Amino acid sequence: MITLIGVSHQSAPVSLREKMAYQDQDLAAGLKELTSRNRITEAFILSTCNRVEILALCEGDRGIDCVRSYLQEAGRITSEELDRYSYQYHDADAVRHVFRVASGLESMVLGEPQILGQLKASYAAARETGTVGSVLDRLLRNALSGAKKIRTETGIARHPVSIASAAVELARKIFGALDGQSALLLGAGQMSELVATHLRSHGVERIIVSSRTYTRAADLAEKFEGTACNWDGAISWLESVDIVVSGTAAPGIILEKETVRQAIRARRNRPLFLIDIAVPRDVDPAVNQLDNVYLYDVDDLEGVVEENLHERRKSAEAAKRYIEEEVAVFERWLDSLKVSPALVDLREKLHGVGAREYARFRSKLGPLTSEQELQVHNLLRSVVQKILHPPIRYLKDAAVRGEAVDAVARYRDIFDIQPAGAAGEADETDETGKAGPTHLVEGGKEPQS
Repeated sequence: MITLIGVSHQSAPVSLREKMAYQDQDLAAGLKELTSRNRITEAFILSTCNRVEILALCEGDRGIDCVRSYLQEAGRITSEELDRYSYQYHDADAVRHVFRVASGLESMVLGEPQILGQLKASYAAARETGTVGSVLDRLLRNALSGAKKIRTETGIARHPVSIASAAVELARKIFGALDGQSALLLGAGQMSELVATHLRSHGVERIIVSSRTYTRAADLAEKFEGTACNWDGAISWLESVDIVVSGTAAPGIILEKETVRQAIRARRNRPLFLIDIAVPRDVDPAVNQLDNVYLYDVDDLEGVVEENLHERRKSAEAAKRYIEEEVAVFERWLDSLKVSPALVDLREKLHGVGAREYARFRSKLGPLTSEQELQVHNLLRSVVQKILHPPIRYLKDAAVRGEAVDAVARYRDIFDIQPAGAAGEADETDETGKAGPTHLVEGGKEPQS
């Protein structure tokens, strides 16, 4: 049974998530501890600032109990806390959840791309530790490749959904590429820093920071290898920079229309882009009346964010349809695993019958040359293979249809086949007194002399 138990920003407070979180250096020990417990054969741990999840291949309800007890011990939480704040998925639901997480559908910011890198790193840690086997390895590889395909084909991460990223998106629409551009930050708060981070990541070359507290301006400028300036000197930069980000805590307007008009004259009408992220506003709205000046405030940016969220939600619907297809494909693969032991047992059964019947009648055939003996072997092998062909084809087709469990049970009943290790045909002896089945042909191949 594939089981997933976890907590996230949607289900648990940050205080509990902090207790359960893993540091990178602790992941290997946690994975080894998980798989050392009875009834847990494969394990994977995903730990981010917003979620902690255990994905395990385990044996039934007792295996689930082992995962729960591990989570309680490792996270230092009670059974009641786990029941209250966690979610639990099994088999197809667990597979679906892994795909949703990888694709960003479960993220705090819909479609955010960071989770894919975090999942990939956690997968690499589990592989290095040796706690993912054939089932979880295939599931995680499919989830990673599926998430990349979803992002490419649906564009779910294409539309910025934060104020800072929306501001940069607008700047790119005005200037095209931002490579080589310069920006002036009025105010050194957190939002100004976020906008500056996005600007720098899109190629803005120079950042100037001005704040009423010079030390704060200097600290922020240092982060971006920029320049700090005194508050009184900030206005002079309007004549040369391309982008102005204003996010102060001033009680009223700090940048008047006339000030910007003079700057535009000095710029010889070169475009100036202003982002006013302050509430109350820092920049006089009348500035928008000036030619070659583009001013956007928080309301404008929130409108962009909402529009982009709408686009992401539409993309999410397409992603959900793709995920359902992938879950069905993975389920069929799992079903095929259930068919394989039955196919092996069926071959063992029929070739064993052939071997015993050959041994029983061998003395009645009289002396045979080596060539005659080989032809008898070939005859029996051919008969067994022809009998095997229809049931093998049926079982494989049943796996494709998602009917493997019922088909396997039916064939085990019809042919009286018990799983390997169970009492039955495997314990019989032939007339030579040797334990059976004595393979006429190992795997249906010619015997080796």
